[in-house]
Amino acid sequence: MLQPSFGKDILILLNAESAGATRTAIDEIQRLGGRIIHVYPPRVLIGEVPPEVEPQVRALANVRQVYRSRVDLGEVEALGAATVQAVKGWNRGFAASFRALKSGRSSEGRSWGAPGYAPEGPVQAPPHLREGGDARAHAPGGDTSAYLIGKVATAIILVEGSAAPYTFTQMERDTIVAEVQDGLGWLATQEPKAQVSWFYEVYEVGLDLDPAQVPDFTEDTWRDAVMAKLGYAANWAGLEQFARDRRTALGTEWAYAIFVTRFPLWHFAYAFKPRVVLNYDLDGWGIDNMDRIVAHETGHIFGAADEYAESGCTCGERWGYLDVENGNCELCAPQQEPCIMSHNAWAMCAYTRGHLGWRDSNGDGVLDPLDPPPPVAKPWWLQFIEWLLGLFSRKPH
Repeated sequence: MLQPSFGKDILILLNAESAGATRTAIDEIQRLGGRIIHVYPPRVLIGEVPPEVEPQVRALANVRQVYRSRVDLGEVEALGAATVQAVKGWNRGFAASFRALKSGRSSEGRSWGAPGYAPEGPVQAPPHLREGGDARAHAPGGDTSAYLIGKVATAIILVEGSAAPYTFTQMERDTIVAEVQDGLGWLATQEPKAQVSWFYEVYEVGLDLDPAQVPDFTEDTWRDAVMAKLGYAANWAGLEQFARDRRTALGTEWAYAIFVTRFPLWHFAYAFKPRVVLNYDLDGWGIDNMDRIVAHETGHIFGAADEYAESGCTCGERWGYLDVENGNCELCAPQQEPCIMSHNAWAMCAYTRGHLGWRDSNGDGVLDPLDPPPPVAKPWWLQFIEWLLGLFSRKPH
């Protein structure tokens, strides 16, 4: 059985040249009843539009073309590399080989720590943050992924080396983009009130690095080199600044990076704000599960906890912006249920929803992180003093 296409039933090609024009088109489409989930600024929008609304969408001033199936690359080659990459990722979803990947996942429903499969790495802080916390995350604008509500700048960074084992074919690059779209599309469709949309930029970074020739080769070795190539400081602070700059440039609430490489890693997948790191081959899980692994690791970026036994989770730990308990932990939950944070399945438990900020405690239709707290009742003595002051301040008749 093929998986559904999450938030990907229409591709809209714009004539837009600026981020402002792109946002205007998105607002117009959503006022008509559509939903834009994937954005490749400034020209490509992917989302869901009811068929009866499509003629009105086509008539919008900035809309160039609308597609519900494979796009002829000849129609977009003159529109720039970013547009071509976005369309290739869209087209990959229609390829028979891609559909075959999804037709029968051998690891469907397995715990992320199942025997015979390598577990992901724990949520990992860089060395300089592993003791004492990160004060910068609490500074104004410091946290680039506090909760999963609103627009997210998503940098997909494909990192290749100089030797053949560390490179990608063009089909593999297109597959990565399609897998990321599917994983993040699923996340975005799990909570309509969160209005999640992903603003992508795809970077292809080639490095003159061969791990066999570099002593003590680690993530820092290639990640710092990538940051330098992108014009940033070759350290963790450079990565943080990169995320903040992408958030500002794209006009989003949040930002993070997804690095995909074939360089050796300490685990096949892991996350710590503001980055996810994936090995393309994903150990025993395989490329067909990159979509779900992307969704899982992005959950960590926005505050969600691991729930499978091998992670060492506990129900008493509290996670996310709303400080929610990890009540679906496999080691202690009375009735543990499948969830993207515990199993390879398109499923999400209430605790993970809480970690991501998806709670509406008062039922007013506004998720808690965006809901102003109720006014605090004044103590009786203060009310009495205010009454007296009002009484004595009245003018005599």
